[in-house]
Amino acid sequence: MSSLQISIVIFGVLAVLGVVAYNWWQEKKAQQRIKEQFPASEHDPLLNGLHAINPGSEIKEPIFAIQNGEPSLSQEHDEDAPDALCEAVFDIQFVMPVLGSQLISHLQPLRTTGQKTIRYFAETSDGYHRARIQPLESYSSVQMAVLLANRSGPLRVEEWDRAVVYADNIAQAFDGTIDLPNKESVLNRAAELDELCASLEAQLSVKLQLEGTQPVKAILTIAQRLGYSEYGAGHVRLHENGKPLFLLLLGGELSSEVRSAGVEFVELLIDVPNSQIIDKPFSHLVQHAHELAKALNAEVIDEEGKPLKLDNAVIPLIDEQLAQVYQNLENEGFVAGSERAARLFS
Repeated sequence: MSSLQISIVIFGVLAVLGVVAYNWWQEKKAQQRIKEQFPASEHDPLLNGLHAINPGSEIKEPIFAIQNGEPSLSQEHDEDAPDALCEAVFDIQFVMPVLGSQLISHLQPLRTTGQKTIRYFAETSDGYHRARIQPLESYSSVQMAVLLANRSGPLRVEEWDRAVVYADNIAQAFDGTIDLPNKESVLNRAAELDELCASLEAQLSVKLQLEGTQPVKAILTIAQRLGYSEYGAGHVRLHENGKPLFLLLLGGELSSEVRSAGVEFVELLIDVPNSQIIDKPFSHLVQHAHELAKALNAEVIDEEGKPLKLDNAVIPLIDEQLAQVYQNLENEGFVAGSERAARLFS
């Protein structure tokens, strides 16, 4: 190895160490300000008060007095709340009430840390819980709920560090104090949740082999005529309640991500945790695959490239297996098609 190559390697190592040191310094600085403002508690805030409330559970009566002389726009609590099962919560208390429009403007760019989403909840100055901050209301506190795991993996150290900096940023901007979760406990919970979700992960697809390369626009036109709708980054077949049944993939990609003018095959995919629970889901998928294949002059095939007929004996067996997967998800508290499942399996 030449001296130039050695120098380049050394420079690269020093650059990486510099980034790690900077992140460590940022977190330590933020945590020091937090400690100065709010003494450490022996209790984990994730397990007490508002943070322990699961979606749909009853929220306690207001405990804050009116501080700004104006009541909340709605004299009721919002139902949605931080999810103690899959989110870590930073509680930020303000010395003086903060107008909602100011909070919205400040929080808008702080919606993700790495590949994990952040949700914000707030308490009005007269004690009402809000899942959506309103511009004309004043707030005495904010809860920052950081997702612990998703398909990108568990919450990583660097994602935690950035969340701490965000919380400190909010506290400094509005003269607030922070109740910080225990870092080690949060990261351990994130790893355990990721392992659990991995054991429940399931996706199942059927392939439609086209006669050569077909135009993407023509395929989508036919699919939309048969009832496929734009949803998120792709096209899906929707249940009557508006939730996805299965995805339409073009050449293995979502419709918005296809960069070529044509594709050689189409897939229908059941993303089990994110799909509406129905009876005999695989039978339903195969039936719609044949309907679409007829319109596209394509052939429905299995993973081995063999024709998949409607009367194939394996179809009811797969239906039974999927029913068990749906049940396993529900047993763990991740009902397929629910908002919680959508956060974790994203």
